[in-house]
Amino acid sequence: MQGSNSKVLADVTDAAHPRTLCTIKGNWVPQLVTQRMVSWSATQNPGQTGPSVLATLDVFSGATAVIANWQGGFWMDGVHAWSPDESAIAYVTSSASAVNLHLLSGGGDRIIATYGSVPGRGFNPDEDNAYLGFSSDGKYLALVETFTSGGAAHLQIRKTKDGSLAYSQANGTMATWSSTGSQLYFREPSKTAIKVWDPSSGVADLFALQQAWIRPISDAGDTYAAYGVRDSSGNPHVWIYGYNGRSGGQLGNVRSSPIFLNSSSLFSYEETPCTPNCGPGPPTTANGKTFVYNLATQSESASSIATVYGSWPRPGQ
Repeated sequence: MQGSNSKVLADVTDAAHPRTLCTIKGNWVPQLVTQRMVSWSATQNPGQTGPSVLATLDVFSGATAVIANWQGGFWMDGVHAWSPDESAIAYVTSSASAVNLHLLSGGGDRIIATYGSVPGRGFNPDEDNAYLGFSSDGKYLALVETFTSGGAAHLQIRKTKDGSLAYSQANGTMATWSSTGSQLYFREPSKTAIKVWDPSSGVADLFALQQAWIRPISDAGDTYAAYGVRDSSGNPHVWIYGYNGRSGGQLGNVRSSPIFLNSSSLFSYEETPCTPNCGPGPPTTANGKTFVYNLATQSESASSIATVYGSWPRPGQ
């Protein structure tokens, strides 16, 4: 919350007035899996080979469990996602020699794709991304990333039941699954055409508008997607895409990194110019102010939330 460094679990049924349920201690970044369970990954020596772990915590009972452990510690190490019914987990292990995609389910823990290692280079937050997620119907999982140096294709869609390949292409970035079913939205690095993969029809353009969208996210239980777009001056704006002809478009003001708090509330960050101290990144940076946009009333209000790590339910739940 604003003014605090502690992570909390909060009830955001009323997004304008979040209600803290409990405080979560630790320096790790939590992922909300269910209403009461979070998961996280940690490594002993970031940037060096060492022990890594994927674990869960029941935030009410305090019970913890180790889901997987390995020798990792490099870029993308520990990125993970849960299937909507929590019956399968996909996670990434990264060492100095290779990046592996694992599928953990009732059939055991299997490596289903192997990539080259991640070389040292700069990072472009408007183009670089590592997205791992399951489709809303739980039938597929996708890893779309821009970091590895070779080996497997950077966009891979695999079947949850056995990890077999359903579709791949050499390059992809900024992906998200649709709110329902199993359509993957994405674009390619440095390109503006937004694509959609469908298991029955393959890849096509999602819509005619050309936009280099940034970090799209789908709304749970609805047919909206939200994403960022930078204008010709480099200022970010939040857009809403309403699938199947639903209303959408650009929201007002300079905002970035939208996240759905619930089916009708969208959280975002305000950004202001950082010139001349921007470094190699974009010309704006978050200024600490955050907002919630109400889709029903089409109005925005200041938020008491400082940072959102994740929300529940997720698409498919």
